[in-house]
Amino acid sequence: MRVTDQMLVDSTLQNLWANEARIQTYENELTTGKKLSQISDNPQDGARALTIRSSIAQNDQYLRNVDAGKAWLNATDDALNGVDQALLRAQELAVQGANDTLSAADRQGMAEEVDSLLGEMVQFGNATYAGSYLFNGAQTTTAPFSYASGVVSYMNADPTAATRALQREIGPGTQIQVNTIGHDPTTNQALFDVVFTALSNFKQSLLNSDTSAIQASIQELQGAHQRLLDARESVGARINQVAALGTQLTNLQTRLAQTQAGLEDADIVKAAMDYSQADVVRKAGLAASKSLPPSLFDYLT
Repeated sequence: MRVTDQMLVDSTLQNLWANEARIQTYENELTTGKKLSQISDNPQDGARALTIRSSIAQNDQYLRNVDAGKAWLNATDDALNGVDQALLRAQELAVQGANDTLSAADRQGMAEEVDSLLGEMVQFGNATYAGSYLFNGAQTTTAPFSYASGVVSYMNADPTAATRALQREIGPGTQIQVNTIGHDPTTNQALFDVVFTALSNFKQSLLNSDTSAIQASIQELQGAHQRLLDARESVGARINQVAALGTQLTNLQTRLAQTQAGLEDADIVKAAMDYSQADVVRKAGLAASKSLPPSLFDYLT
């Protein structure tokens, strides 16, 4: 086949335009740091990148939920630790108060300390995290308890709201309850109900200087303390669960980010070398075009 001048021009033009396209690609990579700036650059890798971006965004939300859930549970445990210490002190007082050698005046002094412990308990029961009350079910903007004139009052009489579990989605199909129910208006057998009842009964037995009632309060306070320990164990287990899942999500996020970088990020050193080589080809092609017959190359020189 005879090679015409036009065929030479066409071939050279095609090679130059192809090289210009490569140069444009390398310039984009050097400018943006990305080898995949749009799906059309590489449909297969682009589709994978979109899927990974979606997974990363979803995991980010899970990690935020994990952090919020862990913070809520840790704040709960801090409050329950205060209750724990107060109950232990109440049990010490109960053992002392049951001593027959004590006078009514001695027990009156103990009753005043128990009154102070009740006030502390109400403060722990009204503990908050980020402006939300921890122990009032769904009524997170309302304090659940008040204490005045030696009497604990319950501020929320709605059993549905007071006992509603607050859930956080911390993984695909995985939810965890972050709150601990403090008061149940229906049964009065939630955690703080039991604690307040035990302390109030103990205070009254001291005021009455009734050693038999004080003996009974020892058992009641022990039962309330066991109830507290069970609650703390539950909170601790949930903290561990959230922390373990958070570690898994963090590791997964790292792997997804690495895969995303492999698909989208440009190799800057390689892009610079490729650009230099393509530029050499461009200059050589333009120089070679001068030896061809007059044509469109007149516009390139």
